[in-house]
Amino acid sequence: TLTEPQLTAPLKKGQVVGTIDFQLNGKSIEQRPLIVMENVEEGGFFGRVWDFVMMKFHQWFGSWFS
Repeated sequence: TLTEPQLTAPLKKGQVVGTIDFQLNGKSIEQRPLIVMENVEEGGFFGRVWDFVMMKFHQWFGSWFS
């Protein structure tokens, strides 16, 4: 489970962004932190525009592909 519905760069190595819930037969047996493995820098202008377009596309049409 992510702590935020959407992750936004920059992210720092070692940053906790959620938890992983391990289940067996529908019961939680272990929880561990979900940790960023390497730094993720904020993208440039065109990269951010592309990401915005792709996220909107997924919001509008994502249910068609699930």
